[in-house]
Amino acid sequence: MSEKTDKWMKAAKKIGIILLWVSILSLVFIALGFSNSKSHSGKCQKVLISIYPIDIHFYNRQRVLEDIKSGLNRNQKLLGSEMGDLNIPKLEKSLQEKPLLESVEVYGNLEGEINIKVQQRKPILRVIRYDGTQYYIDQYGIKMPLSEHFTAHVPIANGNIFERYERGDSVYSFVGNQLFKIASFVDKQPFYKALIEQIFVRADNELILVPTVGSQFIVFGDANEPEKKFRKLLVFYQEGLNRTGWNKYKSIDLRFEGQVICKK
Repeated sequence: MSEKTDKWMKAAKKIGIILLWVSILSLVFIALGFSNSKSHSGKCQKVLISIYPIDIHFYNRQRVLEDIKSGLNRNQKLLGSEMGDLNIPKLEKSLQEKPLLESVEVYGNLEGEINIKVQQRKPILRVIRYDGTQYYIDQYGIKMPLSEHFTAHVPIANGNIFERYERGDSVYSFVGNQLFKIASFVDKQPFYKALIEQIFVRADNELILVPTVGSQFIVFGDANEPEKKFRKLLVFYQEGLNRTGWNKYKSIDLRFEGQVICKK
């Protein structure tokens, strides 16, 4: 093979590779254009809504649809609108701004469906401030407002509580952090979650727990070492009150190391 023929074949090979890549890129752009055209054509035929957790009911389907309206243009509706005319990021933002929601995801698909996935915030304590102001504290220590649609079954804290409510604010005071600490522990333990109904903050900032059973109250002290204190309480319930009866004592004091002090 001559040197001239060899050069020609190398050049032809390069041209062939370039043409191949041009063809591949053309097909990719055509496919993307078709997909984009299809996703922006047709009308919204269905709205699919998923709400979590399922045992919290701040939101239902109707309220999600009501709150997402602020993300629509005037006189615009989800169902029947052209998919390409819907501003998905704006719809998502309209729900993300709601204080009872932790996260929101909104997206459309080629079948003309709008998917809305809503994660509600989880309250672990309801706080009643000294002046009657009320708010929830969620699992991350962030304050959240009450809802007219649903009341969460969580312990109620009242008494010497002065911490103010500000939307999106986290607990900041000594008492607020003590309440959050004990509420977090109780929320993770099904037995204690069912047992503790109220947390009262005394003038000296010590905590008094009011159980759902029995006529006694529990002097808890501060929120340090909740595991130890609740373990002592459980042993006392199992070995003490089961023998003497649930209404024999007026108070159960857990503040002292290695012992439980009761008053009749």
